[in-house]
Amino acid sequence: MQIKDKRAIVTGSASNLGLAFSRELLRNGVTKVLLIDNREKEGREAMEILNFEFGRNRAIFLSCDVTRSTDFNVTFKDAINILGGLDILINNASVINETDFVKAIDVNVTALIRSTLLGIQQMRRDSGGKGGVVLNVSSIAGLCALPKLPVYSTTKHAVVNFSRSFAQPYHYQRTKVRIIVLCPGLTEANHEDFQSNLTDPRKYQPQRVQSVAHGLIYAIRCAQNGSIWISEQGKPVYEVQLSDSLPQKTDQPEEQQS
Repeated sequence: MQIKDKRAIVTGSASNLGLAFSRELLRNGVTKVLLIDNREKEGREAMEILNFEFGRNRAIFLSCDVTRSTDFNVTFKDAINILGGLDILINNASVINETDFVKAIDVNVTALIRSTLLGIQQMRRDSGGKGGVVLNVSSIAGLCALPKLPVYSTTKHAVVNFSRSFAQPYHYQRTKVRIIVLCPGLTEANHEDFQSNLTDPRKYQPQRVQSVAHGLIYAIRCAQNGSIWISEQGKPVYEVQLSDSLPQKTDQPEEQQS
């Protein structure tokens, strides 16, 4: 997909990765980017920064808690009306909360599923849309086990599997909406949240959020539907393949005769 002249929504966009994603989308020519976040002060500051950099009314901010389903439905509808349509949806809202696991699931999984479905509803070809891209932000934690962050890791695994399931031909042949997953590693913005919870922090080097944002642009332009991309240690993004079939049964060794 060519990004120039497209319209985009980014959730969790008031700072860090979400702000970097919004900036990189504008730098690459989107007509407008609409920021959704529950942090009103930071969100309005982000909007002002982006409009100063790229021109008046290129960025619009709407305050919303994505876990409040009714509010989010209304906010999403308002966003579509403001943009005049939708071509790119970035689901980036996320929290780490091992104590309040309900909150973590509400933000990282339930809200992401709701947003994805709303985005597909707007863009799907079989309902008069033009197709588009939904990029769901998971994490390296969605591809491995983190014993000290089991809830967070579980929610990010859910993002990967939901996205892959909705990217299957059963859906895509009708909607023509690509579903892509981006799995960032540590960044300078979140490494303090992770460092104390990693079994061996020396294996993980934090990267600049701009590096992840560059990878996001590449994925939107080039990634195939259902693909999973990793961004780590400031290197170019790369795709990983996961099996769609069950693991092969392992033969059990015969019991030794006494």
